[in-house]
Amino acid sequence: MVSVNREAMKTVRVVLDEADALGVSVDRLGNGTTVIDMGLEAKGGWRAAQLYTVASLGGLGIVSYEPFELAGRMLAAVRVMIDHPIEACVASQIAGWRLQAPGTEHAAILAGPGRALNRDSLDHYFEWIDYRDDHHESVVAIQTSEPIPEAMADMIASACRVAPSDLYVLFAPNRSLVTAVQVAARIVEQSIHRLAEEGMDLRGLRYAYGLGVVPPLVDDDLISMGRINDSLLYGGISNVTVEAEDAQCAEIVDRVVSVACEAYGRPFIEIYEDAGRDFYEIPIELHSPAEIHLTNLASGRTFSAGRINYEVLTASFFG
Repeated sequence: MVSVNREAMKTVRVVLDEADALGVSVDRLGNGTTVIDMGLEAKGGWRAAQLYTVASLGGLGIVSYEPFELAGRMLAAVRVMIDHPIEACVASQIAGWRLQAPGTEHAAILAGPGRALNRDSLDHYFEWIDYRDDHHESVVAIQTSEPIPEAMADMIASACRVAPSDLYVLFAPNRSLVTAVQVAARIVEQSIHRLAEEGMDLRGLRYAYGLGVVPPLVDDDLISMGRINDSLLYGGISNVTVEAEDAQCAEIVDRVVSVACEAYGRPFIEIYEDAGRDFYEIPIELHSPAEIHLTNLASGRTFSAGRINYEVLTASFFG
């Protein structure tokens, strides 16, 4: 069985070896936990963002960049290719481990392969899959505007049943380049969890890839929160290959794109404020890709829905 934490550690060791060139800062807490600042005080960068994303996928993705034209301007987009969507996305990349109380402003939510080691409070996404990891090292990724406290590291290590010295925490705030990239690269996991919520058996997943636009940066966590989510809802394309029935694919596809949500068409920052700044209070239908292409391996047919919304992206990024 593939271990997402073992595979992620291969990427983490590259980050540790090349920290200066990557523009990241490595520190060790009093309990021995290794914390890697990839955008808070450290500068980070495009290569750091690529490695952060691969680590958050449990080392099971290929991440690259390409151009994305919007309103006469050339932006970057991140493309992610995934051979093991259950392990890489559902068991690893999804930000599902809540570390702070609901309603906490900019609440830290843990992602990464360490989620699959959590034995204390396994998040609900694991109800869809059988996969659990077993490894002596744990890798987690946290979007946060604060340094990682030792007490938090102790709690994570204890839940993962690893020594604190075998815990590796990658972190960056919403306003960082690393977060802008890794959130845009969540386009596939955003699609997969919507498929599951609409009743598709994830055991039929085979391959997936996606593309998400990277928004312009701004030194403000709240505005950045809006832009990075708009990049998924209005600027993300997902392609998922499954083994299923054509009838189910045809029936589901129109429900798993953001346009199906009543809140569609509004900037994410407005919806976030209305939800009390609690990500989990936002309608689940909105946590969808802008566009999806669902290919049934059994029949060879592709079912498509949604579209890139250039108007909302332009307003969000340049308005």
